Amino acid sequence: MTVQATTAPSNRPVITIKLASTSDELMQCYMLRAAVFMGEQACPYWEEYDGNDYSASHLMLYVDGEPAASMRVRWFSGFAKLERAVILKRYRSYGLFIPFVQWAKEFCRKKGYPKAYLHGQRRLWEIFERDGFRRVGEIFHFSDHEYGAFVCDLEVDEKTQPTVLTDPMVLNRPEDRLDMKGILEESMDRGASNPHAEWTERRAS
Repeated sequence: MTVQATTAPSNRPVITIKLASTSDELMQCYMLRAAVFMGEQACPYWEEYDGNDYSASHLMLYVDGEPAASMRVRWFSGFAKLERAVILKRYRSYGLFIPFVQWAKEFCRKKGYPKAYLHGQRRLWEIFERDGFRRVGEIFHFSDHEYGAFVCDLEVDEKTQPTVLTDPMVLNRPEDRLDMKGILEESMDRGASNPHAEWTERRAS
């Protein structure tokens, strides 16, 4: 589900969105958040890095290969929570926010989540509402900002969403590329006649 959007090659950047899947990509997420939330919004370190990073998925957006935006997704029963979304200041005129949120919603939808939920600062409420979110509950605040809770319904296809009956090899694929053949499917060519062979022997076969 990695996306590369290109237009006229002369002056339009290449935009890539993907699931962070390496330690380096996770570090890029953390650095982007530090630059925006701690550097620009003066959020205290212990409030930004809240203990939830290792139980979440992280999304990255690149502009011409340069880390430009990130988002965190946490998974709850019946909904996915989009949070910690940032875009570096120098890329904010590129119109990246809505495409990034839409990519995240599609990622959640393909995993079978019927709702996307987020906490939005007041200045962003109109943007979320234009993108199909509706505000729920009362206004609240944390880390010195006022927030509203927003939810968006996702059209989940019960015939294609992952279940315990889905092809096991599909469930082994990278989370953002469930529709693409994965590395473990290539390993099936070796068969299973000698699964405990030494590494060199397995590579030779």
